[in-house]
Amino acid sequence: MVLGRRAVLGAAIGALGLAGCSATVSTPSPAPTSRTPTPSSSIPVRDFLQPGEATAVVKELVEAAGTINAIKVEISVHDASLSIVSGMTAKTWAWRNGKIEVVDSDTQYVGQEIFDPRDFDVSNIAGMFTTAATLAKSDSGQQLQIVEYADRTVYMTVTTNPESLTVFFRQDGSLVSQVDFTTLAGIQEAYNDVVGTKNFVNALGILPNQGGMYVDVAVLDTIVRTVRQPRLPVRTTTRREDTTLTPFDPGLVKPPIIASSLDKICAKANLQSPPAGWTLEVDTKDNTAEPRMYFTVGGQQTVMTLDGVDVTLH
Repeated sequence: MVLGRRAVLGAAIGALGLAGCSATVSTPSPAPTSRTPTPSSSIPVRDFLQPGEATAVVKELVEAAGTINAIKVEISVHDASLSIVSGMTAKTWAWRNGKIEVVDSDTQYVGQEIFDPRDFDVSNIAGMFTTAATLAKSDSGQQLQIVEYADRTVYMTVTTNPESLTVFFRQDGSLVSQVDFTTLAGIQEAYNDVVGTKNFVNALGILPNQGGMYVDVAVLDTIVRTVRQPRLPVRTTTRREDTTLTPFDPGLVKPPIIASSLDKICAKANLQSPPAGWTLEVDTKDNTAEPRMYFTVGGQQTVMTLDGVDVTLH
């Protein structure tokens, strides 16, 4: 049977391995919290920042709901809720007033990604709150959510009330850092995120002022671009376009060589740091046997092999 273009494209995009790898930034263990209120004599109070409590309440909510088909989890210091899908309807269970019960909620099912909440590591939620407070410069009304971010990819986020900076965490609890594309650490994290488990790409590049790091994969007559912006997790876009670029293994491209090559180019031009507007493109547009790195820094293009050897024609 011949699949339609939409079906083939959808299946291929799903297979691209958009999940990011673990970041290099670890989540610290915080100092003991002092946000526990005076408990009522009749209503039990739980502190979900204490070790094991957040993990335990997620399991309890799943057991009460009788399903793992979650579309949202919310956990704050003393409250937790789980929104699940039954049929095509959302239903929310929550720890309230010392017990788990069905509660009214504004959460609706509109086709968002369904996930198993037990797959997300909330064991160090206190550390996640501490990290988020440092980055957002606020710990007011902190709440962790597990919910689809974009492109059917689910992340954990920590927000505040009043709203400040939303801080993202991966499924394993690692921080989605704000990356600097002029540093090895930033290039490496972004590379891990955009490449994921992909076995081939048609292009890889960095556009610091126009989106971030990206990889392009040709699927039929469509280009699927995976982008990692400095402050946000990866997401994908598509455009109708044919390509003559030969696919290659992204593992051939080494972030340390990208970083060192950029440093060498800047040093040669007597630049302290890459100027605004610098870019990198890695592909086979010159019909070479293997991809080459095309840097544009200060309006000048430098062509390098994947080993960092300058092969620019002068």
